[in-house]
Amino acid sequence: MEQLYCAYPIHCINITYLLIDKKRLFIYDMFHMDTNRLRQFCVIAETGSMTKAAELLHITHSGLSKAMKLLQEELGYALLRPSGRGLALTDDGIRIYQNAKEFLAKEEQLFNVRPLPQKQPLRIGTVEIFLASLCENLGLMQVDNHTVTLLDLNPGQIEQLVADRQIEYGITYVPYPMDNITIIEAGKYQLGCYHLQGYFEKMNISEIHFVVPALGLSSNPLGIKERDGWLESVTPRNRKYSVNLLSTGIELTLQGLCAIYIPKFLANNINKNRKGSNKLVEHAIPSVQKNMQRVFLIKHKDQPEDSSFREIKKLTQRLVQN
Repeated sequence: MEQLYCAYPIHCINITYLLIDKKRLFIYDMFHMDTNRLRQFCVIAETGSMTKAAELLHITHSGLSKAMKLLQEELGYALLRPSGRGLALTDDGIRIYQNAKEFLAKEEQLFNVRPLPQKQPLRIGTVEIFLASLCENLGLMQVDNHTVTLLDLNPGQIEQLVADRQIEYGITYVPYPMDNITIIEAGKYQLGCYHLQGYFEKMNISEIHFVVPALGLSSNPLGIKERDGWLESVTPRNRKYSVNLLSTGIELTLQGLCAIYIPKFLANNINKNRKGSNKLVEHAIPSVQKNMQRVFLIKHKDQPEDSSFREIKKLTQRLVQN
């Protein structure tokens, strides 16, 4: 049984080495022992000659002899004995040689371990309408060398976190210009009024119960006030339900309680998992409603437009494909 504790540089190790055989237990306290002397001892053991070992180690005979004297003094017993014109190992020397070889092999293995590649963070902040599609398409990206974080954020909050380098990219439909960020238009998508099949189909848009976002948007360059993009000033809705989560609004709609104004790509994604009459259908809306919306990719101005950026841009474009 052996226990090895290494807390010093490669040539200066504080180690307690336990050697056990059937008869005796040797405890050697190699306090700050220079491991070079162990290597030198092993070369002498393998060549059987101080002279040959000195030549192989490129040191003087007297220097090697002095090193072995110090090693034996530190251990407290003889490792070498004369044998003809050369040297042989004592019984203790044989045991030390066997364990020294194992120890030096472990030492070499320890200090030659290649560091594991560091995975780069990939943090993406987006609004809720893009989150499900983002998860669906993430598998198309090369993310093996990344740790991925997806955050559901509000417009404006996304840009601030990008500017502060707390996230790498943002995806939004309402960009808020700020210092240190770059805004890239990545595509367009269509919005529509959707409800459960068999409900509200013959009703006028003003009569339909709607589920709407509970909170509006702060002033922004695009002039969008409602989080879902509806122009309330042009066509007022019957605002029956107000919710702060899109998922809640979708669930109310799937119960047949109301209609919802969402992107077409999102309605299509919902319908993929539904059968028969349990699907969402689109209800005609007044032509004055601007039902086209743009999607924007946000990055820090110093973020390079490298392969990761290009993949994120393609991903953003795929999000809104119907």
